Amino acid sequence: MPQSMTGFANQTVTVGEWNLSIECKSVNSRFLDLTFKLPDVLKRSEPQFRKIVGEKIVRGKVELTIRLERAENSPEATVNEDKLVEMRLALEKIGELFPDARAPTALDILMSQGIWVSDTLDADTLNKECIAVIPGVIESLRDHRLGEGARLEELLLDRCGSIQTIVANYREQLPVLQSAQQQKLMDRISAIDVASDDKRLEEELVFLANKSDVAEELDRLDAHLAAIGDALSANEPCGRRLDFLMQELNREANTLGSKTTSLVTTNAAVELKVLIEQMREQVQNIE
Repeated sequence: MPQSMTGFANQTVTVGEWNLSIECKSVNSRFLDLTFKLPDVLKRSEPQFRKIVGEKIVRGKVELTIRLERAENSPEATVNEDKLVEMRLALEKIGELFPDARAPTALDILMSQGIWVSDTLDADTLNKECIAVIPGVIESLRDHRLGEGARLEELLLDRCGSIQTIVANYREQLPVLQSAQQQKLMDRISAIDVASDDKRLEEELVFLANKSDVAEELDRLDAHLAAIGDALSANEPCGRRLDFLMQELNREANTLGSKTTSLVTTNAAVELKVLIEQMREQVQNIE
């Protein structure tokens, strides 16, 4: 089943006096692009977090955010005075370089990371708890992506069915179209009212038939549609393969359009390109 690169998951756990709010979201990207927003106490576990995400997610821009907040029933925390001094010095420097910049309010400062500290903060326990909880969050993200992927698969298969209908209808009409084209050429020659070389005429008819023959393109369209079905049913990431198949479908549609000999061929090529473009847009979001 294909997996979308768009998803969201979150979870909140309580560790002693602290609430850990874990949020993970992902959007489409050519590769796996991981971004972590972590409190200072959890930054040492970032390598483990990267490993956990990488084991479940292959492609996508994934952002993992963890917020550390004191529980409501926890004892009062104290202000980190060293951190306040560092912030004051930094603000003074910023004021010298950017005198017109808005100064932060007292509330802004109190809400800054690292201002509040507690003697009961157990860094080891917090890190262990996060490492234990994050796999479940990533699994929820993956489930969300699979749900979105199922929707995309349905859309792609629906459009594949429409393309198959166009190809089947055109293949059915192909002998009539070729016969009409040959008859049109014969009528034009007859209208000229001059003696014709039957052998040369036969050669020209064969040349014209070969030039306008689209049976090979129709066969390749069928093969590419079958390959899309195989890719969607495979239990592995298929986004890059599908993207390549979209290019191949578009190439065959362009060739079909370049060999047009009737309005039927032109309309078929245009309808194919519209459907392929719709599919290509959806494929961009598949892992």
